[in-house]
Amino acid sequence: MKKRIALWSVVVLLGVAAACRADLTPNDPYYAPYQWYGSVMGLPAAWSISTGSPSVTVAILDTGVMAGTPDLSGRLMTPLSTTSEGVLDGTTNHHGTWVASVAGMGINNGIGGAGVGNFTLLPVTVTNAAGGNMSEWIAAGIRLAADNGAKVINISQRTVSYSLLNEAAAYARSKGALTFVAAGNDNRRIAMTDYENLVFVSGTDANDQRWSEGSEGSAWGPFVDLSAPADNIVVADPTLTSGYGLGHGSSFAVSLAAGAAALLWSIDPSLTPDEVQNILYTTADDLGTLGWDEVYGWGRLDIGAAAEQAYQLSLAPEPGTLLLVAAGLGAPLVRRLRRRP
Repeated sequence: MKKRIALWSVVVLLGVAAACRADLTPNDPYYAPYQWYGSVMGLPAAWSISTGSPSVTVAILDTGVMAGTPDLSGRLMTPLSTTSEGVLDGTTNHHGTWVASVAGMGINNGIGGAGVGNFTLLPVTVTNAAGGNMSEWIAAGIRLAADNGAKVINISQRTVSYSLLNEAAAYARSKGALTFVAAGNDNRRIAMTDYENLVFVSGTDANDQRWSEGSEGSAWGPFVDLSAPADNIVVADPTLTSGYGLGHGSSFAVSLAAGAAALLWSIDPSLTPDEVQNILYTTADDLGTLGWDEVYGWGRLDIGAAAEQAYQLSLAPEPGTLLLVAAGLGAPLVRRLRRRP
């Protein structure tokens, strides 16, 4: 059975404040013509609340990140590795740089595209130079990232033993971090079990359908928790003439979801991992079968709605105070939100 979070949230109804904010359309030149998924996920509305905080660290467990990538300048931590090959710099295999850029390209900095937020990025090498991985490397990378202050851990890799990753992600959660994993590009249903400490993200296209292109396409099954855009995603790559390209795959869908979690922590650092997970699930746009389903999970990511809920929570007084105020005015000032049954 799909996991459920027993979590209640108390939110002050502050719709007037939300109505007064203007959406932020960034000045990054590739945003408007190419990043179709920004408006779909409500990013301009989210950015009116926060464009991300460098105090929130997103760990990129992948093939390394090219330090000279202009759109990531000044926000890359010293890279780490859990592999027998040591730290990779991303120059042989660019996948890690692409993944990192989707989550963390600079916003409103006048160059390239826009990531989800201006976060600090921690590259952790968990593959060999060819891009192959071992589950033990990734599991060790999860623990290492959590020990080095990461709040969000991004895994855009398919591997063999997700039980090892789940155990490591339980440790990361105990340290206050969430672990996000790509569903994969197998283009088929995978009857994999649901892992309670891993947030699996499948991919969608511009029509809010499962992303599928030729022989490739997003995997689906009972393990999927969320979905996010995976088609024609702007990535930074300093080896290209323009410095940017378009990527496809659940590797980038999961980076958008990981970025969304980091944005929520930028808005309200006091949120727990369960609360961040709950906000992402309950605010997602329900696609496919009503409620959770194997293709879209709890729905396609809506970062604007998630950011708004996190913002409201950050402004809410303690529940006891809220109830006293409501009683004094004789008006229903609070509402309770719970995850879909």
